[in-house]
Amino acid sequence: MMAVQFRYGSFMFLFCVATLMMALKPLLLHLTRSSGGATISPECFQFAAEVLKLVICSAALVVRCMLGLPATLWPGAKHSMLFSMPAAVYLVMNVLTVRAARLLTPPIFQLVANLKILCTAFASWAILSRQVSFAQWFALGLLTLGVTIGQRQGKAADDATEHSSSWGVLLMVMNSCLSALGGVLTEKLLKGNATAQLSIFATNVHVASYTLLLNGFLVLSMQGLPELQLPTPSVLFALINEAVNGILISLLIRQLDSIAKNFAFCISVFVTAGLSACILGHQLAAEFYVGSLITSVAVVMYTRLAASPTLTTKTKRP
Repeated sequence: MMAVQFRYGSFMFLFCVATLMMALKPLLLHLTRSSGGATISPECFQFAAEVLKLVICSAALVVRCMLGLPATLWPGAKHSMLFSMPAAVYLVMNVLTVRAARLLTPPIFQLVANLKILCTAFASWAILSRQVSFAQWFALGLLTLGVTIGQRQGKAADDATEHSSSWGVLLMVMNSCLSALGGVLTEKLLKGNATAQLSIFATNVHVASYTLLLNGFLVLSMQGLPELQLPTPSVLFALINEAVNGILISLLIRQLDSIAKNFAFCISVFVTAGLSACILGHQLAAEFYVGSLITSVAVVMYTRLAASPTLTTKTKRP
């Protein structure tokens, strides 16, 4: 009984921490827009975040070795190369994330990011032939409606704000499509027999390594060798959140499931809205609250249907 309670408590702790990290991400990224008059580029930011993630995961593997725990890292060159494709997708996705977070207010960013659920469902149906019920498709349509309503700025928005918001929403739509593709590729990879022996830290080492190679080439080709400088506190906190958030999401999916991740993300929308109002003083339009309510209903409906083993009417890719 004590073991069950401890396991439940650890799951709930992981769920709450992951929710908080998701909620903080758009807020911290929004604060990196300027640093002493200069702005760190999304490519350089992502490069630094992947370096930090690689350091954290490598240190975790060393600790596992010292404790006598399994710490397999290299199942073979051929298998390692498979991580390059999702790494490339996630690189582009994360760069777009940083750009969008600087154009959108954190609550709007977090709300529009719920489109990842719709895109992931479609990608899983189209690529993995995963069954999706008609009721779930209805919930996904409701989700799209909620995001469409919630991202509107209201009558008080000026032309410049509306223009920035439109570009930010477009970037987040592209981001959601890439997230779905990367998620499907990663799921196929992680469910392979060769990957079963790798820990969360080992898989993140592979993905981060390929991302650094690709991102390093991108930064050098676009900007040349960047000037090294100490990050400001806002950039440093955003980097830590970015690195730890990626590891926590992987752990959340492995320990619980993608349904728990969707619930955590849904809750994080409201946490972000509260933090943004308190820290940045953002005044949200009524459309945001209406859209958030519709989106929350859609996410709960979709995840409850996904968890139900009794669904009989389903659509499936031919």
